Amino acid sequence: MKKRIAALALAFVMVLGTVAVAAGTEKSITVTPMNMSVNGLEVTPTKSNGAAAEVFAYEGATYAPVRYLCDILGIDIQWDPQDPATAKLVNVPGMPSAPKAALSFTAGTYTAEAQGNNGPVKVELTVSADAITAVKVIEEAETPSIAGPALERIPAAIVSNQSLKIDAVTGATNTSKAILAAVEEAVKLAGGDVEALKNASVMTERPVGDQALTADVVVIGAGGAGLSAALEAKDQGAGKVILLEKMAAIGGTTFTSQGLIGGYDSKLQKSKGVELTFDQMYDNLMSNASYHLDQDLTTITLKKSGETVDWLADRVKLDINDVKVGYGPLQMMHTVNGGGAAMAGPFETALKEAGVELMLETKATELITDSTGAVVGVRAESKGSKIEIAAKGVVIATGGYANNPELTARLTPELAGTWGVGFPGSTGDGIIMASNVGAALTHTDDMMCVLKDYTIMSEHNGTSNSANNNGFMNLPNMIMVGAEGKRFVNEKDQGYMTQKLNAPIFDQMHKDKMGYVWAISDQAAVDATNGRTKRNEGLSYVTGNTIEEFAANLGVDAVNLKATIENFNAYVEAGYDQEFRRNEKEMAKLTAPYVAIPLVPCEIITYGGVARNDKAEVIRADGSSIPGLFVAGEASANSAYMGFTLTNCFAWGRIAGTSAANYVK
Repeated sequence: MKKRIAALALAFVMVLGTVAVAAGTEKSITVTPMNMSVNGLEVTPTKSNGAAAEVFAYEGATYAPVRYLCDILGIDIQWDPQDPATAKLVNVPGMPSAPKAALSFTAGTYTAEAQGNNGPVKVELTVSADAITAVKVIEEAETPSIAGPALERIPAAIVSNQSLKIDAVTGATNTSKAILAAVEEAVKLAGGDVEALKNASVMTERPVGDQALTADVVVIGAGGAGLSAALEAKDQGAGKVILLEKMAAIGGTTFTSQGLIGGYDSKLQKSKGVELTFDQMYDNLMSNASYHLDQDLTTITLKKSGETVDWLADRVKLDINDVKVGYGPLQMMHTVNGGGAAMAGPFETALKEAGVELMLETKATELITDSTGAVVGVRAESKGSKIEIAAKGVVIATGGYANNPELTARLTPELAGTWGVGFPGSTGDGIIMASNVGAALTHTDDMMCVLKDYTIMSEHNGTSNSANNNGFMNLPNMIMVGAEGKRFVNEKDQGYMTQKLNAPIFDQMHKDKMGYVWAISDQAAVDATNGRTKRNEGLSYVTGNTIEEFAANLGVDAVNLKATIENFNAYVEAGYDQEFRRNEKEMAKLTAPYVAIPLVPCEIITYGGVARNDKAEVIRADGSSIPGLFVAGEASANSAYMGFTLTNCFAWGRIAGTSAANYVK
């Protein structure tokens, strides 16, 4: 539609210009740069080369190239269907598209709150008799690296626009919506017209226009891996390095972490007399991961771990202040003072000093290849503008896909039905782009899932925090059943963070053609936790005073459920679970009234992705590398597990950055 409008605009200008010339060929035509006023806004359209667009002046009339207003300024053109020579310009950038409605409030300061990503977001609204004068977020528990831009921008936009029609900040949708919802409630308290504010026009940002850029190395994704890759590429001699990040802030999953970095033989460990061997580290990591890792690549992660910690402290200037026992018996977990959020300042400073060009809110969409299959650039988009970057080398560091359950189901159908509760930016963009140019994918059947409340996920826009089961899985008499009312697993053989339960739960879900399984306990067990075990969002457990009533409320077979509960109670008395060999110390009788919660495994970290070699070069299924393409971090994480997720990102980011720099020299 836009191209058609642009064509009509061009035709309109050309027709008028032709008529003007034909009407007086003895007259001269003046061509000058265009400076004009549109709906009261001074604009100067430019050509693709940056020069001012020219206009034709004749007999006192100026004929403006309307196509520039459409294509360059992003102004909508509404043509009069009865008169093709008449058009109305609307949505002029930088100006409201319609007059503001008069506002009316009871002057004062009001507070209200709404549910954010990690809990309530409380705002303070100050109004005069006819305007919003201030909006402040006064209480919140949001993740700084995700919500920070929203906490800053949304309140300011509400005040400057006198409107609630504000777009969410990229990657911080839940926080943005929470602020807007809380302000809406405060407006009601102030006697304001909420609907008028929700329909009030806002200032629109003028599009930058399409761009054609060049770089030696482009790094896609500014999480731990991408930041390390960009810095290392610069340090190893790459000329121009551009770092693309689709979110509004750098950091990715890394800056949301606790800041724990696994490693051995670091300077800090040596200063504390901590001595560990490679074999100890390897056995511990592989045991935690049930040996579901690439042995050769994991070996590199471990051998690089100590020097990676030292690099973070010396090069990036992270405050790594202690090393603790964690994720096993070894004193290997290096702690960043202030956690992941405290990494932001040092990395921002390091990027600036190194001369890395950072482009935020810029999403890479496609890799560019030449006739040989080598990667020679990146296509991206930002705020309505298209960007094409010619590059000698590209590093993919876009993270995993723990917020893209559709991709999970496509890659690994046996995991279909999961919900995404991972980092908002973890949608598998780089994995998809690499696959589209021939990259092999590996290890996609392995991910970390956590059990969440299905009803909250499906009906209440659930998050990892809001859909928490709050200890229900730890109740001593908790059992799990499917649609038939039968147990299907040893419920206490959960493994690390319930990971061993994921596969049987997915299998049962698929067998039942349901999106969840039931976890069952009783009211006495819940009460014994003194309020800690409860459903969120104000929901109550599904209950029943008798097994028959309970089965009806659950929608499961009553005869089978009765037998299941009676058999389980008999196992408790006998001290032996004949069906699933559950430990007698982890069993207790079930008694009425019964309670239940529907649970579903939700993906939070993925461990599969783009296949690579020991130089971080992306490889095809035949083992050959794709020239000019490298990968690091969770986009290719089959060399890390809990305790080494950050180590993997930083270590392989540096490897990828070094390889990319060497490739482009």
